[in-house]
Amino acid sequence: MIQLLHSRRFGALALAAALAAPVCHAQSSAASYPTQPIRMIVPFAVGGPNDVMARVLGQRLTQETGQPVVIDNKAGAGGVIGTDAVAKSKPDGYTIGFVSAPFAMVPALQAKMPYDTMKDLVPVSKVADSPMLMMVPSDSRFKTAGELIEFARKNPGKLTYGSGGAGSTPHLTTELLAEVTGAKFMHVPYKGGGESIRALMGGEVDLLIDSITSTATPLASGRVRPLAIGQATRSTRLPNVPTFEEAGIKNFSVTHWVGVVAPAKTPPAVLATLNAQIVKSLRAPEVVQKLAELGATPVGSSPEEFQKFVADELKKWRTVVKTSNIQTQ
Repeated sequence: MIQLLHSRRFGALALAAALAAPVCHAQSSAASYPTQPIRMIVPFAVGGPNDVMARVLGQRLTQETGQPVVIDNKAGAGGVIGTDAVAKSKPDGYTIGFVSAPFAMVPALQAKMPYDTMKDLVPVSKVADSPMLMMVPSDSRFKTAGELIEFARKNPGKLTYGSGGAGSTPHLTTELLAEVTGAKFMHVPYKGGGESIRALMGGEVDLLIDSITSTATPLASGRVRPLAIGQATRSTRLPNVPTFEEAGIKNFSVTHWVGVVAPAKTPPAVLATLNAQIVKSLRAPEVVQKLAELGATPVGSSPEEFQKFVADELKKWRTVVKTSNIQTQ
C-alpha cells in the first residue's frame, strides 16, 4: 500500500512537472530574450525614408540587445506584402515589422486583406513622427496654401496632385485636405514616392503633400517650393514655411509616422522587453540627431498607446475613404 501511494504521488508530481515545463521554458526564453538575431521586415524599398529610419533604429537596437538586427526589405502593394510576411511569421520576437502610415491607410482602401491589422499583428511601439509638407513646382502661380485652396474650391478638378499610388500617405492626406477645405483635386498616382516627387519637380502635377523626410533632395534642387507644413509650430529646418493653421487651413493634422509591430501571440514578456529596448534606443543622442536630420521626431510609446493610435488612424482613414467616395479595391 505504501509503495502504491508512493507511485501515485510520484506520477502526479511527474505530470505536474511536465505540464509546467512549457510555461517555465517560455518564461525562461522571455527572460533571456533576445538570444539570436532579430529580423526587422521593412515593407518598403531600400533607400527610402522608412528604410533609413529602420536602419537607424536597427543599428542602435543591435547595440542595446547585443544581437544583430537584420533589415529585410519586402516592398510591394503599399506595404501589404512585407506586413503580411510579419503577420505570418513565428510569434517569438525574432521577426518584427517596421510599418508606417499606410499600415492604417491601405485597409481602408482594400476590401480584402491577407491579414487583419488589429488581430494578426500586435503593436510594440510608435517610433517617430514627421510632418507633412505641401509643395508646388518652383514656377507655380500659387504663393500661399490659401491661394491654392481658394483656386481649387472655385475650379474643382483643375489642379492635379501626385502620390506614390493608391493608399499612399500623400494620396489619402490630400483627400483629407480636400474634405476639410471643400477643395477638389485630380489624383495622379505614380509607381512610388520617388516618381511622384520627380513629377512635381518636372511640373507634371500642380502639388504634392509628402513627408518632410522625403523632401530634402527636391527642396535642395530649388525646383519645388513649400507652402505649408503640418505641425503645430514651424519647423526649425524650414522656419519661413507657415503651418497649415497659419495658412488659414483649420482642422488639418496629419503626420507621417513609423512604428514597430510583431506577429500576434508574441509572448507579452518578449513584447515588454522589446518595447523597453526600442524606447531606450530612441533616447540615444545619436538616434535623436539622425532622425532630426531626416525631419523626424522620436516617440517611443507604450504598446497600449500605439494600439490606440493605430485604431484611431484606421477609423479616420475609413471615414475619409467613404466620405471622399474613393473606390476600394
